[in-house]
Amino acid sequence: MRRAIALLASVIVITFGFLTLTGLIVGEDLGFLSALAGAFRVAELTSVFLELVVVTVGVTIVIGILNLLMVHGGRVVRARRGWPYSILLLISALAVIALTIAERLALLPAVDGERPASMILLETVQVPVESALAALLLFSLVYGAYRLMHRRVTWTNLLFTLVLLVALLGALPLPGAGISLLASVRDWLMAVPVSAGARGLLLGIALATVVTGVRVLLGQDRSYRD
Repeated sequence: MRRAIALLASVIVITFGFLTLTGLIVGEDLGFLSALAGAFRVAELTSVFLELVVVTVGVTIVIGILNLLMVHGGRVVRARRGWPYSILLLISALAVIALTIAERLALLPAVDGERPASMILLETVQVPVESALAALLLFSLVYGAYRLMHRRVTWTNLLFTLVLLVALLGALPLPGAGISLLASVRDWLMAVPVSAGARGLLLGIALATVVTGVRVLLGQDRSYRD
């Protein structure tokens, strides 16, 4: 029975996967393939599948938010450790949800004639918090470089420390030829090695996505059966 259910799940996933892939790839200038896809309305089916995926993701996000509220609500009711932070989270979450609903229902007029209140709240709360976290990251990097050099001086530790110093000093808005040179080196580091590393990561993610999709289409991925 379990093997039959697994086989049925594989057939369903492979069928939906091939239909979606065909609807996304086949255009209007491929002759017979385009006519065949149009006869079976593959493009319409693909659109429906993608809409279902979007709805599923939205429902998943809502379930996650409700679970978060329930967990912290239970922590407040039971007075567990850290319950004041849970109260703060609940108040913040409910306030943002109520504010967004009020804006959607046109119950709250836009502030300054353009920006809604939710965006102002985001800019006045979220952005400073992110800036504070970035500052903490700065101190973490400096402390990490100190620990590396204090433990053992190697060429990799020395390279990390030098790059960190160049990046930090080059970002300082100070006059002088030395700072300008460091700023130029920092810009080169950001434009060449850092950009190359980021593109390599994106290529790796893309290849992993392709491999996962191929495994699903071939019925080799069993994660959807568990």
